[in-house]
Amino acid sequence: MTDTSGTTPGGARLTLTFDAFCATHERAWLGFVRTQVGPRDNGPELVVAATKQHLRRNWALALRQEIPAAYAWRLLKEHLAAWRAAQSEPVAVQTAALDAVIDHFRRQARISLETLPERIGLMTAILELPERRHDSVVLRYCLDLDEQEVADFLGTPLSTLRSNLRHARRRLANAIGQPELAERHKEDQ
Repeated sequence: MTDTSGTTPGGARLTLTFDAFCATHERAWLGFVRTQVGPRDNGPELVVAATKQHLRRNWALALRQEIPAAYAWRLLKEHLAAWRAAQSEPVAVQTAALDAVIDHFRRQARISLETLPERIGLMTAILELPERRHDSVVLRYCLDLDEQEVADFLGTPLSTLRSNLRHARRRLANAIGQPELAERHKEDQ
């Protein structure tokens, strides 16, 4: 059995790698959970703390995964689902969290959403994306992660991520009645 307490040289190395891994990824984990539940009852902090505890207990296993970030992402999603299920009342995505997501996405895509119906349309379209595309959009455009980081989190090849983002942009642009936005993004790259 591997010592992850840090009392042996191998255990100390595992502790260092775990701490460095968490320091690298925690901002994105916390940001993602905030977009899903808002600041409700310190939910984001509790979900990330539970994920880190689970990950610490299984760190040696995580390191044997092809992409440790994808393993950690799956844990985060499991803990997020468990936290939501444990709430006494259903957790609706917080308006403030979504407003921040919409504003950031709008700035990233350089689009103008002046009316409430346009904002609601984009918000609804993001929520209705399939899970992988939703996660891709939030991580890439709302949390400003680079494409390789997003691909690592999702455990997917870069080409698949780019395809998911392209399809998501097209769907979102159509949802707000501005299909030309999907093509404009391609020109900006």
